[in-house]
Amino acid sequence: MALQLYDPTIDDMKARDTSEAQRLPSLENCTIGLLTNGKVNADILLREVGSLFEQRNNCRVLLEENKGNASRPAPAELLQQIAADVDFMVTAVGD
Repeated sequence: MALQLYDPTIDDMKARDTSEAQRLPSLENCTIGLLTNGKVNADILLREVGSLFEQRNNCRVLLEENKGNASRPAPAELLQQIAADVDFMVTAVGD
């Protein structure tokens, strides 16, 4: 079996449909979504981060979701649901 190497770079970055999210004017009283990738301790880390936002900015953690697979992007439907329900999302990996 021959080893195949793939080039992960993109020749034309302009071809990608990307944009930056607008910055929130304040974090006060925002709702937060937490998204873990399913790795060990990611949920613990995210809950601690969420707790700090609650304490420091009077935020409220509304959603805790798990995309279930560290090597794949979150499903579009899950991201749409999170975007519809919260002001911002925090994601993390574990181990």
